[in-house]
Order: sequence, then structure tokens, then C-alpha cells
Amino acid sequence: MRTLRRHPWLDRILEWLAGHFTTWPADEFARFTRSAPREPGAVVSALPPAAPPLRSPDATSIAPGTFELRFAKLHQDQDFDVMWDLLAEDAQRSWGSRQSFVERMRAQASEYELLEAQVGGSEIVPEWTDRHRNRTYRNVARLDVRYRIRHGWRDLTMRRQVHLVPAAGGWRTLFYPAEEAG
Repeated sequence: MRTLRRHPWLDRILEWLAGHFTTWPADEFARFTRSAPREPGAVVSALPPAAPPLRSPDATSIAPGTFELRFAKLHQDQDFDVMWDLLAEDAQRSWGSRQSFVERMRAQASEYELLEAQVGGSEIVPEWTDRHRNRTYRNVARLDVRYRIRHGWRDLTMRRQVHLVPAAGGWRTLFYPAEEAG
């Protein structure tokens, strides 16, 4: 080893030779690739081969009107399990449980059929108080929605003011159970 230390050029040759059989630190990788002799037709690259680009997911609007139309479509399709996930926490507590919600919605669907929903206007209000439940919410979407329903042989149109509260991933509806006549 003393002989090698006395001759710096011999030390550089051994360093170059060792570079072919060991891994170089990432910051010196470019130096390593330059020191290796190129073979004809060989491609030297420090980067992995390019993967095909992933297609970005379809843009879905989180506009309050779009949310309400999706909720209405799930109602038409009687997909009540998915509808449950779109309820605000307060509304879920009012229904009691997912099973209770699904059962009552199925019973309602046997009498009433939702034919169409149209969102007329919408606005975001900084604060809104539900006087019936004595709850105040912030940044609420207030929608004017027209529903066309079928009850027996009659088609009816009704307008409702719908309130949506902000939640992770968009909105949640304050869709409470209808109060039972007692």
C-alpha cells in the first residue's frame, strides 16, 4: 500500500478501475458515467426509462349545483347507500343509522318517484342558521331546486331551498328525515 501511496497516478488508475465495480455516490454519478468507455450502440442513462404518462382523472365539478344533481340522480337510481355518504354529519345523526336511512328511503321511493331535479340559482352565504334545528353553519351553499316527482298517477312539481355545507372533497347535504305526522 505504501508503494501505491507514493505514486498518485497509480492511485488514480486504481480509483478509476474500482469505479467500474463499485457504486458511486449520487452526486458523482455523472463523473462515473463519463469514465466508462462507451460501447457502440449502448445507451448510457442515469434515469430510468420514461413511463407512459398517466391520464389525469376526469375533472369533476364540485359546484354545489352539480353536487345536488348527483344526489338527485342517486335518488332516482335508488342508490341509497351511496346517498348516505353524501349527508352532512348532522343529517346522518338525525337519520340514526345507515340502515334506518336506507329503509326509510326505500319506503318513500315506493310511494314517490323522483323524475327530475333542476337547480335554479345558487349562492354561498357566509353564515346560515337552521332555525328548526337551532344550528348555525358557515360558508353554506343555498340552492333553489325544482323537483318533479310522481305520486301515483300524478306528476307534481315542488320547489325547495336546499342547503349544502362544505366538507372534505366537496359538499354534504343537510337532507333531514321528514317529520312523521303524529
